[in-house]
Amino acid sequence: MTPPAEDVASGADGGAGPGRERNQPGGTGAVLGVRLMRYSGVQGVVVGFAAMLQLATLFVIGHFLGASELGRYSLLFFLAALVTQVIVIGTKPGVLRRTFGAADDEEGGDDDADEDEVGATPERSLGVGLIWTALFATAGVVAVALLRVPIAEILLGDAGEAGTVAWAGVLGGAAAFMRVATIVLWFERRPTAYSIAEGSRPVLALSGVTLLLAGGSGLDGAIAGAAVGTLVSCVIAVALLYGSFVLALDLRETLRIIARGGPRGPILTSFWVIQNADVFVLSRFVSDADLGIYTLVSRLGFVGSFLPTGFRMAMRPLRKAAIFRAVEDQYGRATQRGQILGYFVLVCITAILIMVLLGRILVEVAPPQFADAAPLIPLAAAGMVGPPLLRTVNQQTSWPGKTRLLFILTSIGAAVAFIVLTIVLAPKIGIYAAPVAMIASLVGPSVWYFVRCQRSDRRIDFPYSAVAIAAGVALAIGGGFSLLPELPIVAEAAVGIAFLAAYLVLLFVLRVIPDHHWPALAHMARSVVGGRADRFNPRRGIRALEPDERAELRTAVTERIDPARLTGPGADSEAAARLVAILRRAGRRGGMPVDNPGEHDAVVAGFLFADAPTAVRNASMRSLMAAGADSGDLRALEDLVAHLATVPDDAWAGVRARDSARRRRPWRAR
Repeated sequence: MTPPAEDVASGADGGAGPGRERNQPGGTGAVLGVRLMRYSGVQGVVVGFAAMLQLATLFVIGHFLGASELGRYSLLFFLAALVTQVIVIGTKPGVLRRTFGAADDEEGGDDDADEDEVGATPERSLGVGLIWTALFATAGVVAVALLRVPIAEILLGDAGEAGTVAWAGVLGGAAAFMRVATIVLWFERRPTAYSIAEGSRPVLALSGVTLLLAGGSGLDGAIAGAAVGTLVSCVIAVALLYGSFVLALDLRETLRIIARGGPRGPILTSFWVIQNADVFVLSRFVSDADLGIYTLVSRLGFVGSFLPTGFRMAMRPLRKAAIFRAVEDQYGRATQRGQILGYFVLVCITAILIMVLLGRILVEVAPPQFADAAPLIPLAAAGMVGPPLLRTVNQQTSWPGKTRLLFILTSIGAAVAFIVLTIVLAPKIGIYAAPVAMIASLVGPSVWYFVRCQRSDRRIDFPYSAVAIAAGVALAIGGGFSLLPELPIVAEAAVGIAFLAAYLVLLFVLRVIPDHHWPALAHMARSVVGGRADRFNPRRGIRALEPDERAELRTAVTERIDPARLTGPGADSEAAARLVAILRRAGRRGGMPVDNPGEHDAVVAGFLFADAPTAVRNASMRSLMAAGADSGDLRALEDLVAHLATVPDDAWAGVRARDSARRRRPWRAR
């Protein structure tokens, strides 16, 4: 999202509190934009990396076993995904609600009213949730193992594959635990840890599958390799979460976690059906070989959805950060939501165009028997964009009387429509039925939600003309590319990249991205590359402090403080408020737009400096804003602490930047 033109031009950042300007370049919206770009970039890289490795896994299976066995593998993977989904419904929504007071955003509900759902001790709630997830996952694995023979007969028509079915159960249980663990890392706003955990799974799975297939293990080895790799990644995720949870067995808290997931079950299940049941439904109408081809195509289509998926997932942790509330307070809800939705739709259009321009190249690297899949790739990409589109439209639109029940019914209706349309169309158009049904069942509700919002008094400021122009340009470029004759793979890649570059240039030339957004976007791009969205000078700020104040602030910033010293019964509120006052003085001297000391500063110290998990600090932030603390000020202070945590040792000693450079490069001083 980018700020209005007047804020970009003036550099003013409204909502700064009494008598003080926030002269942040591009405004608070640009700060949110920087974080959104970073988080989207992390998500794009992680999702894209995982998708490419999953594709590589399918290529390996197709190479060793052929298209028919790949089709059977897809059915086993469907079983694993079903096990995962059942476990996730009873665990993930409740764990996130009780730990962070926030929705996963996969659920599609508006979580503004859910602050009271967070546990009194979030780290303990997380520990209870992890144990419950592990127990539920184990129960799921055992259930599949006990029923492996009838499941094998129903799913594969072969009771001899019972052992393979059991491995699929292990894969499903491990994947469920991973989904809970990694989403917690993401909500803690720890992108590096999240990337390590999320990226480890496809790497380990591909390694296991390749080794076992190369050793001649067959389909059983393919599923076993994926399961073992996922189990190892669970261990990595738990290690990365160490310090964020307190393990505990608590039946009452477990029941609360289960209860919080109940209302979200229909939504989660409906979207899961749309995104995963296609393989099972098509298997009733097409051959194993065609099913294998469709499996590869759908994964290729998923590659096209990683941009909008990354954008949507980037918003999850940010919605509960101070910066999100600060932007809404500054620009207003209508502008904020309109800008977010407008740029999201633009990302969706771009993602589909990328698959039109580059989809055939991906098929070229697959085994020859998959060559006929190319025409289906853009359609599959459009279908895969549907779920994040409906979720985001729902998240950004509202009207009087809108409730979560409506979205529950919408989700169920979309899932039923998808299944019915796939069954009706499959005998006529084969594997094309699933993506067509996906588009038809999701685009209609998305449009209806948007129109309903715009006809109410809560309409959002959506950039209609810009989005229409972008869609027209993408249609013209994609259509022109499809008319080109078949080219060698290198030439086709070069032409596709050139067409994509032309599209991106035209977005600026035709003012799809208006020129008054350019300075803010340029600032955001520079900030992402340079690492900061503000112009805070930490050395100048630190030099404004006395030596004992520097030492006190450095300890609080780099080592954190025992929460009991800040918020416990014997806490020294005056000392806590003094520490925040020191931070404010350093911030103002260094150029950070912070307010003067206020009545909430003793509590603000706990939010900023407590040695506690992110969930606990988020709870403190929510309490502060409920008590009247300024969201923009909290955002600036939070950024200030994060910046000071990265400065070098000599900065805390009061050394100027130029003197520090001379010490590192003494020849420059001669």
